Amino acid sequence: MSDSIAIRYYAFSGIAVAVLLNVLLRAVIRVGGLPANLLVAALIGAGMAFCFARIVRREATAGEHWRLVAVYGGTLALFYLWLVGMAAWKNPPSPAALLLYLLNYLCYPLAAWWFFRPSVIARFLPR
Repeated sequence: MSDSIAIRYYAFSGIAVAVLLNVLLRAVIRVGGLPANLLVAALIGAGMAFCFARIVRREATAGEHWRLVAVYGGTLALFYLWLVGMAAWKNPPSPAALLLYLLNYLCYPLAAWWFFRPSVIARFLPR
């Protein structure tokens, strides 16, 4: 399996976990807002970096790092645009609501970027 295919699988797995954890936190446990997004984003970023480090047994190269952030962040951006479009279908969101959508979205690619940095992912490597 080539590295580009593996990176795609990490990104899409992270997206699936994001959907599941958000549903779990918001519907079942009733935790919401930006703190819930920060928690989910950090868990997913750390989980993806941990799994990558344990399976591949090395740090991500710069290309893999940016490819993962691009695929993960880009796909989530499409989901958030769809969410904003669905919200705007009934009545257009205010600029403050759009800012909240943006802040909620940015948690995910920034957490993935943070945990895949060489200094952070090195902590997940097996000794």
